[in-house]
Amino acid sequence: AKKDAVIAGGIALRAMAKNGEFAAKNNEDKSAHSVNGVAASAVGKTLSTLIIAIRNTVDSGLKKINEALATVKQEDKSAESTNAAEVTTSAQK
Repeated sequence: AKKDAVIAGGIALRAMAKNGEFAAKNNEDKSAHSVNGVAASAVGKTLSTLIIAIRNTVDSGLKKINEALATVKQEDKSAESTNAAEVTTSAQK
C-alpha cells in the first residue's frame, strides 16, 4: 500500500506537469496557487510515506540486532555456567 501511494503521487505530479512545468492557465493566479497547493500536498504525502517506510526498515533492522545480541548474551551465560561447573568439579577432585 505504501509503494502504491508513492507511485500514485508520482503519477499525480506527472499529470499536473506540462513540458517540465506545472500546468496552469496563463495569467490566472488562482489556478497557479491551486496547482502549487496540490503539488505541495502530493510531495508532502510522498515524503511522509517515505519517512514511514524508512522508520519501519530501521525498526526491523534494530529488532534483528537486538535478537542477535540476546543470543550472544545467552551463549555467554551458558559458557560461564559450564566453566563454573568445570571449576567446581576439578576443585572437588
